[in-house]
Amino acid sequence: MKKVEIGFWGMDSILDFVLIAGRCEEKMELSCGDSMVNAKSLLSVLSMATAQVVELIIQEDSCDSLLNRIDLYVEQGRLLSGKNIAV
Repeated sequence: MKKVEIGFWGMDSILDFVLIAGRCEEKMELSCGDSMVNAKSLLSVLSMATAQVVELIIQEDSCDSLLNRIDLYVEQGRLLSGKNIAV
């Protein structure tokens, strides 16, 4: 299992994220506080859109391909949470 913080920057980014997630075989969920939703469901992801940063939980250990495809979302999550990005 892998967990990463991700962020969205508008409706288009949410739509693109759900398309990417839907093409993957890995089971994944978004978590924010006590709420947890299916990361492949547009309506579920939209319900999390008001949160600045959400945690993506991927149920597979070998998901490097997926992480490469969502790198922009991970970077946005770092920016929104105020964590430094390694150079």
